[in-house]
Amino acid sequence: MKKKVLAAILAATMVAGLTACGGGSKDAATDAPAAEETKDDAAEKTTDDAAAAVDTSNMSFEIVSKGLQHQYWQAVKKGVEQKAAELGVTVNFVGPDSESNISQQVQQLESALNANPTAVGLAALDTESVKDLLQKAMDSKIPVIGFDSGVPGAPEGSVLANCSTDNYAAGALAAEKVYEAVKDQVANATAPVRVGVVAQDATSESVINRGLGFIDKFAELAKADGKTSNVVGNDKYIADSKAEKTDGADVVIDVRVPASVTSELSAADATALMNEKDTIAIYGSNEHSANAIITANENLNKCGVGEGKIVAAGFDSGAAQIQAVKDGVLLGSITQAPVAMGETLVQLLYDAATGNTAAVKDTDTGCQWYTAENCGDAEIAQNLYE
Repeated sequence: MKKKVLAAILAATMVAGLTACGGGSKDAATDAPAAEETKDDAAEKTTDDAAAAVDTSNMSFEIVSKGLQHQYWQAVKKGVEQKAAELGVTVNFVGPDSESNISQQVQQLESALNANPTAVGLAALDTESVKDLLQKAMDSKIPVIGFDSGVPGAPEGSVLANCSTDNYAAGALAAEKVYEAVKDQVANATAPVRVGVVAQDATSESVINRGLGFIDKFAELAKADGKTSNVVGNDKYIADSKAEKTDGADVVIDVRVPASVTSELSAADATALMNEKDTIAIYGSNEHSANAIITANENLNKCGVGEGKIVAAGFDSGAAQIQAVKDGVLLGSITQAPVAMGETLVQLLYDAATGNTAAVKDTDTGCQWYTAENCGDAEIAQNLYE
């Protein structure tokens, strides 16, 4: 089967070479003799025939996610399986027991490569841990496509493209919505106010960027209203934030990251933030962290909109989060398009495997802000999973 794929890629390369020899400009192509145009047409037909000759029924894609315990990954898996069925390819979707279990993911990626697949999809928990395996994939001519947070900082040429949400922009959108709800409190405060950020880790690119997007945008909006900000808490977020850090600032953006990714530890972080007397808002940068806020609020009953309430926002979806939005516990949440991400991933893997290099490029799969008012809209509902 791989010989057939190689033949298709070789044919495409030969056609590209012929086209380049005929001249790259539009004018040159227009001025070419009729006989040369016939050759070009024949070359294009050869490429189409070669692509059609690929035996897709024998294609196998290994996909290594960050886990299977969150409904988000189940939604990605659903999209993967739908697109695989449409294209007639085989997929194997795996993930570690926990998003902190880096060693297990490394073992899963090694097993995936040992299966000699047509292509591999990877959402890495830690890039450093998989660099040697990415080199192995290159040496074995196995194309790798990143998804979700992808593989930031991967060795050059080892990951051909990535499909994901623009996580920084998504975090910024959450900040805009939260700031709009607390703007008057920020403006009228006679003492510093606190905005909490619950992040499950400081290693995953997607989680980090959602946090940084929120932090930077909130600080930017506060500055536009004449208020200073300071980022405290986790060192990674403090160092990487673009926000101007000012001691004695009007707004304290407090980032909490647990020692390990457990529901109990993240709920404890959320509880601690909500118990700070100056906290006016709190944000959870993924399903895990949003659920931690919801859990903490079950005991504290502090989240909502109105006098004395803490404005809360989440990220992703899941039954608990959707219900919290509907009940007004969360002002709203950011949803990605996990099913579409899974479908896009398989399409990119297929394009890489069949030599359709022009189609293999980074793809933003989008995000939306959903609330109790719009979560039933068709455009939003298709991206919500329970």
